[in-house]
Amino acid sequence: MDKFIKENDFNWLCLATNDDCKGTERPYLEYIHVANGNAYATDGHRMHAAPCKLDDGVYCRYEIARSLDINNIPPVETDVAIPDGFKPQVLMIKQARKAFNPASEVTASDLYVQNGFYGQLMPKDGSSRFQRIYVLEALFGMSTKGETILHVHTKDDGENFMYANDGERSFVVMGMRLDKESDCES
Repeated sequence: MDKFIKENDFNWLCLATNDDCKGTERPYLEYIHVANGNAYATDGHRMHAAPCKLDDGVYCRYEIARSLDINNIPPVETDVAIPDGFKPQVLMIKQARKAFNPASEVTASDLYVQNGFYGQLMPKDGSSRFQRIYVLEALFGMSTKGETILHVHTKDDGENFMYANDGERSFVVMGMRLDKESDCES
């Protein structure tokens, strides 16, 4: 029997979950959401999506990890309070659709690093900024690695994000909001 999710897909998803949700106002960011054959994980700043053969629902990542070892289906979390408007896959798809145009295509080599490993990645035109570690972790999971085509989108109000899809996995990394007048993050 095939596993319901590949272990490396699961590990990549876990990079985008929030570890610090216990006792906070958004504990649902700690869980993996499954919808329409894909699993989604987000910490509110980035989202990773990978194929998954579980029924639609919300799953505890620790239950998924235990279930992977014995190749057993984990239980759906029924007591997790998720706000009505929280549908991570919808947000990702809506924003990514806007970015799909030839002008938005870049590769990692089109970006430069500011402030070292944990610093920021910026396109040469300075139109957006992204947490470097988030982009590196996301790219590491893509099948095309350094050749992954990234789509960068910046709105007039300074909101920006990066999206990529390798045919199986996809990710969105929210950029740092830019103050267009001073070209500084706000």
